[in-house]
Amino acid sequence: MTAPGLAIIIVAYGHIATLPATLNSLARQTLPAQSVVVVDNGDGSSATAARATMPVAQVITAATNLGFGGGCNLGVALTTAPLLAFINPDVVLQPDWIATVTAALDDPTVGIVGGKLCFPDGRVQHAGGVIHWPLALTDHRGYGQPDGPAWNEPLAVDYVTGAALAIRRDVWDRVAGFDPAFFPAYFEEVDLCLRVAAQGYSIHYLPLAVGIHQEASALGKTSSSYYRLYHANRLRLLWKHRPDPWLLTDWLPAELAYLRTTGSEPEIAALLWAYRTWQTAFLMGKSAASQASGWDQPPDEEQPGQGELRWALGQLKHKATLRPIPFTSRFPLAAALRTIWNRIATEAYLRPLLQQQNDYNAALLDLATALERQRRTADGAVLAQGMLLAKLLGAPLQATNELTPYPIGLTNNANTFRREQMYGDDGL
Repeated sequence: MTAPGLAIIIVAYGHIATLPATLNSLARQTLPAQSVVVVDNGDGSSATAARATMPVAQVITAATNLGFGGGCNLGVALTTAPLLAFINPDVVLQPDWIATVTAALDDPTVGIVGGKLCFPDGRVQHAGGVIHWPLALTDHRGYGQPDGPAWNEPLAVDYVTGAALAIRRDVWDRVAGFDPAFFPAYFEEVDLCLRVAAQGYSIHYLPLAVGIHQEASALGKTSSSYYRLYHANRLRLLWKHRPDPWLLTDWLPAELAYLRTTGSEPEIAALLWAYRTWQTAFLMGKSAASQASGWDQPPDEEQPGQGELRWALGQLKHKATLRPIPFTSRFPLAAALRTIWNRIATEAYLRPLLQQQNDYNAALLDLATALERQRRTADGAVLAQGMLLAKLLGAPLQATNELTPYPIGLTNNANTFRREQMYGDDGL
């Protein structure tokens, strides 16, 4: 017996190490899928691995990297199944996953369902998603916590991760699927869940639909690339789902407060980049194809007039701590005798002075760091307000669905950021 009309869509790029385990977990389901579609997002190796592991799978290779949302849309176009499930190519499903989500989708009031994802060591990775308004920051319930009763209650949530998500085809068609403008990743599943909820459906977390997420990736959650992709598409989500007056009265004050309190230098740099990029987009009002070179900006720390300040701060960090310089001589015995004499005659006197100077230098470094942070925060505040002003006065909102706010150096290059973040794992 197979699941009544459920198709599994897997979007992969270079996942030759993890894709076989994902496909094998589908073969072990107590209620098998009607069909499995593997979209090789342009690299070719995933298609080869899929055909070798599951010959019955329908495999297609995209002409170029479509990102997670675009790849999913391509896969859906190849099936007429009334139920759709999207699984990351590094997720291993427990045998009753399909049966659990299929039963839940029998409820006509439920639009999207997702299950519990765990790390290989058993800790929870995702137990439903939460959107924190007005900033539109996202969290995974239970992230990093031990699995247990706290995460075993089914409930309605704001969103579920795209790493393991199921939806009815009629709901999918009603909202026109994933928005490929959220390229290459982040917030595409949040956007989908918000649009489905706006149609009156609920989004449900199912604790009995369990998967193990291998998270085979390279980009860390504190890297500049992560923060840029995350915040660029976070802003896109806000433009798409919140009206301009609300952005001015609710979002902007909260965003400025977040700028002042966030402690991550890479995140501040990414925020400044995202503000500047969106401001340019609104002022230009052109399609991504015609303005692609405009996204190829240097990182914030390389902007004109800022390199000298960062260089000076780096020099201060390097030289802040004074250390005694050892005596040297062509004659080792002479150097040793001078060292001994220095310890007897002057070290007890100089050590407190050296410590005082180091304490002073440390305080000076703290002050310089704080001033640099204040400068960057002030720059961010100006850019955020300028970006919103450009949006209010500039290009029409529909243009945001054509713009692609990420550096051209990242375009269609899956090797520069976490693979699973390309394929729908917002915030993971």
